[in-house]
Amino acid sequence: MDTRIYVMTHKKIDKIPDAMYIPMQVGKKGKEDLGYPGDDTKDHISEKNPYYCELTGIYWIWKNVGCDVIGICHYRRYFVKEEQLLRQDYIEKTMQKYPIIVPNSSCVKDASAYEHYAKRHYAKDLDVCREVIAEKYPEYLAAFDYAMETILVSVGNMWITRKNIFDRYCEWLFDILFETEKRLHLEEYDDYQKRVMGFLAERLFRVWLLMQPEAVTEEKMELMDSSDFLNTPKRAALLYQYVRLKIDPLLQLYRKGAMKGTLAQPLTCPDDFGGRIPVFVCWWPGEEEMPELIGSCIRSLKENLPKDQTEFRLITLENCLNYAAFTESVIQKFNEGKIPEAHLLDLLRAELLFRYGGLWVDAACYVTGTVERELFRQKLYTLRFQTPSGDHNIAGGRWSNHLWYAGKGHKLFQFLMEGLWYYWEVEDKLVDDHLADDLIQAAWEEFPEIRNELEQCGYREGNIFLMHSWMNRNYTPERIEKLQKESRFYQLDYQAGYRKKNMAGEKTIYGHLFGT
Repeated sequence: MDTRIYVMTHKKIDKIPDAMYIPMQVGKKGKEDLGYPGDDTKDHISEKNPYYCELTGIYWIWKNVGCDVIGICHYRRYFVKEEQLLRQDYIEKTMQKYPIIVPNSSCVKDASAYEHYAKRHYAKDLDVCREVIAEKYPEYLAAFDYAMETILVSVGNMWITRKNIFDRYCEWLFDILFETEKRLHLEEYDDYQKRVMGFLAERLFRVWLLMQPEAVTEEKMELMDSSDFLNTPKRAALLYQYVRLKIDPLLQLYRKGAMKGTLAQPLTCPDDFGGRIPVFVCWWPGEEEMPELIGSCIRSLKENLPKDQTEFRLITLENCLNYAAFTESVIQKFNEGKIPEAHLLDLLRAELLFRYGGLWVDAACYVTGTVERELFRQKLYTLRFQTPSGDHNIAGGRWSNHLWYAGKGHKLFQFLMEGLWYYWEVEDKLVDDHLADDLIQAAWEEFPEIRNELEQCGYREGNIFLMHSWMNRNYTPERIEKLQKESRFYQLDYQAGYRKKNMAGEKTIYGHLFGT
C-alpha cells in the first residue's frame, strides 16, 4: 500500500528515521529552497501561505499527489504511540477498521469552541464562514452550530486517511475557505491574525467529521522535534548500559555461583493466603481513596479469578511492610523522596513474587473474561507482543510489567529484587524510569533459563491498549463483543479523563463498562 505522511515545515529539520514521513516546504514560493518537495509547483496556492498556513501544502497534496493513504503532520507535531512515530504497518492495520485517524481531542477552557475562537481571533470571521456554509452547504449548518457549542477542538489540521476521503474533504474545505476569503479584508490584519484561514480550518474539520459515514479513531499527538525519535532508542540503550555497569558487582556474584541463597532478610508474614495462590494488586493510597476506574478494574479481576485456586490481596502503603521487607536504604530513600511511588511499585512486585510466588496484575488492568487455570501452572508468565507499541524502553514487547506470574523463589524475581536493592545501595537518583526493565534485560542476557522461560510464554496477538483508545467512543454491543474477543487483559489509564458520554450525548464504552 502506498502510504505517505507529509510533514509540513517552513524550516530545515533533522532527518526523520522513517522514509514514509516526507518533509514538505510550505510557503515555498519566493523563499530559500530547503531541499524538500515544495508547495509551489503545478497546481498550487503557495503565495497564500501567510493566510492559509499548512493548508497551502494540503492543497498541493490534494491537487498533485496520488497514493492510497495520506497523512498530515507538522515539523514539531506528530502522531505518536509510546513516544514513537506511528509506523506504516500500524497505520494500515488501524485503517482497516478506522479509515480516519485524527489527533486526540483537546478541551477548551472557555464555555464553547466559539467563545474560545472569539477570545483569540475575530469572531466575525467565524460568522462569515457560517454564512458561506449556509449558502453552499446548508446540510452542514446544524453540525457547524453543534461543533461551536461544544468544548472540543482538533488542532493542527492533522490527520491520516485514505486519499479519496482526503480529496473529498479538501474539495469541501477549500470551496468554503476561498469564498470566505473573498468576504474578509485580510490586508487590515496583523501577521498573526492573517493566518485566519488556517484557524478556521481547524474548527471546520470537526464540522466535516460529524457529517461523514466513516469510523474515526484518535491517536496521541505530541509536540516533538524529529530528532527526538532518533534519540529515544539510543537513550534507552545508553541508560541500560549505565545501569548494567552499576550492578556489575552483583552480576559477578551470580556468575561465580555465589548467589545460591538470597540477600532477602527473613520475614514472618501473618498471611498464608488460605493455602491458595496469591494474586497481588497494589494501590498505595488504599481502597478509600480509589478512583472509580481502579475500583472497577479490581472488581473485574476478582470476578474472573478461579476462586478455589487463588486468593486476592490488595497491597497498600499501610500494609506493604506486612508482605515485603525492602532494605534500610530503600525505606530511607523513599522517605527522603528519592524513590518515587511508581518505582517503589517495581521493588514491591519483585519482592512479592520472589517471596510468595503468584500473580501480579496492574491496578489499571481491566479483565474481560475468566483467568484460565493454566496460567497458574506455569513457571513464569507475562504478556509478550511481537509488535511492541513503542521503542521507548529496552523491553521491546518481550515482557510486560502489567502482568506477571511466577512460582515462589523464581530466579528472575530474586535477581530483580536484589538488583533493585543493590542499585539503591550505590545510587541516590533514579536515572531511568524503566529501571526494572533494564534489570530484566540483564537477566535475559545473563541467564539462558530465564530467557527460555520467557520465550515459552509465546507472543500475543491482542492489543491490550485497544480498550484505552476506544473508551470515549460511543457504546455498541458489537464493540463490547470485539473487546472481549481481542484480549483478556486491557491496560487503562486512570488519569486519561475518560468520558461517560460523548459530545453527542451518547453513552461511551467507558460509560457502559464503568458507569454507575
